[in-house]
Amino acid sequence: MKTSLLEQYEQLNYVTEQMLINARDENWDLLLTWQAKYHQLTKAIMQVDDLTAVDKIPLKQQDIFSMYIKNIHSYQQQISQLIIYRHAQLKELIGEQVDYQTKLDSYQKIASLI
Repeated sequence: MKTSLLEQYEQLNYVTEQMLINARDENWDLLLTWQAKYHQLTKAIMQVDDLTAVDKIPLKQQDIFSMYIKNIHSYQQQISQLIIYRHAQLKELIGEQVDYQTKLDSYQKIASLI
């Protein structure tokens, strides 16, 4: 069964929203699972044979189509911001761990000299 372009964007909207929820909850494994579905859907959308498919969407559904696109874009931006923020946090934690390890190594060198 072939799904319409609008249905594909509806699915993509849902999947992207789930990815955002999982990013917020720091559920990285589930986020990666949704990401696989996201790539599958975007690939399907990009392979639409008819480039005028958007123009064929009835006027009353074009607002829904536009809403999906805006939502998807917003979700993607929020996911990016969350990942950048989390990356910065992890970078800071790694820096602290390296600093602690350096201090421990220095203390061990001093202790071995005593």
